[in-house]
Amino acid sequence: MLFHIAPGSDGFGPLYGRIATLMRQRIRDGLWRTGEQLPTLEELADEFDASRVTLRQALDLLERDGLIERHRGRGTFVTEAAAGFQWITLGRSWQGLLESIDGTRPKLLNSADVAVPPGMAGSSGLAPSYRRLERVHSRHGVPFAAMRLHVDRRRYDLAPHRFDIEPVIPLLAELPGPRIALGRQILTVGGAEPEVAAHLELPLGAPVGILRRVITDETGCAIYVGDLVYRGDTIRMQVDLDIPREPAA
Repeated sequence: MLFHIAPGSDGFGPLYGRIATLMRQRIRDGLWRTGEQLPTLEELADEFDASRVTLRQALDLLERDGLIERHRGRGTFVTEAAAGFQWITLGRSWQGLLESIDGTRPKLLNSADVAVPPGMAGSSGLAPSYRRLERVHSRHGVPFAAMRLHVDRRRYDLAPHRFDIEPVIPLLAELPGPRIALGRQILTVGGAEPEVAAHLELPLGAPVGILRRVITDETGCAIYVGDLVYRGDTIRMQVDLDIPREPAA
């Protein structure tokens, strides 16, 4: 057995973690508004068919993230901080991507030189070598993404210290060299692996969005290859549909 499955879990993560995710969604979507009192433990136990212990564990996670405050004798309330929730939006807009990165704080965990990014062996348009950066990104003190990024070593060498401490994509766009020409993103949905769960302060198996992002310059060289894992309660996909002017009958 690779992983120990905790009591109260069915392989998709502990029950309290999944209940916390549902509660975050209600706060995020405005169903539980700023200043509003949450239902009592008894009411939540009825709704979620869970024990009071499990619900307290779920509420502990929300309190840790600053989304709720608990007051003895008064109840549990949604905080003002919850109103500042910001989506990480994935779409077709380059400007939208830059805006989604703005305000994030990277923390470098590890870096090393590599010849080829994972999954790119045999691909055309590769740089001579890459610098791998393993990082966690946070916003308002809450970690929302774990990343393994591969940057064309020639670009990295132009500003190594800045690449280690700043968001990578805006820096790539700023530095001299062939212009950025193409970006491709592939999003899948999965569960948080042990290392990612620890970095993002999530229960094992909690829902996450798994993104592969490749950016190439005008010469066709892949200058950025990133594997990013986002907390499932922070990411959304937004893509405009190409609707014909005269729909078929």
